[in-house]
Amino acid sequence: METLPWNLLSIPLISAFIGWGTNALAVKMIFHPHRPIKLGLFTLHGLIPRRQRELAIQLGETIESKLISHRDVQQVLQSPEIEADVQKMLEEQIDTFIVKQQSANPLIGMFLQGAVVVQIKQALVTQVTSAIPEFLDRLLLRVEEKLSFKEIIRQKVESFDLQTLEDIIYKISARELRTIELLGGVLGFFIGLLQVGLLFL
Repeated sequence: METLPWNLLSIPLISAFIGWGTNALAVKMIFHPHRPIKLGLFTLHGLIPRRQRELAIQLGETIESKLISHRDVQQVLQSPEIEADVQKMLEEQIDTFIVKQQSANPLIGMFLQGAVVVQIKQALVTQVTSAIPEFLDRLLLRVEEKLSFKEIIRQKVESFDLQTLEDIIYKISARELRTIELLGGVLGFFIGLLQVGLLFL
């Protein structure tokens, strides 16, 4: 029995459509349905909605261990640049304090003049600056006690609206997801061609 050309052409086209549709459905099911749907013995539930908590925990642990940690914060706070900035802010605050005292109390203002002001300011700056390292060490200890990067990330990701989470993932991987869908169509087309070839054997 002779097979019509359209029948031969339709096989790879239908296979391509099935391959594309299957992969498109698989990509869609990464995110949908948001809520589980019971179908007899099976339950349909999107991968991300079903695993959102696990994703949040894993993401938090990975970011804290691989990307940012308390050690990174410590290095920034203990850098010479930060220490210089802190010292500059202290000097500005001391200057402001002295000016306020001079304005508020004329008697004090009589003594806080010229070299006396410079000596007092220098003594205060020296004393406070020498305490900066210890202050930063104590601050870091408090930060470590109170701040958990992985816990913050876990809470943020876990509380994300599913549509927001889907939008974020699509923004990051839209091209790759489209490629997966197209690849299903391409593979389906070649499988269809293979089937046509088998008809002639």
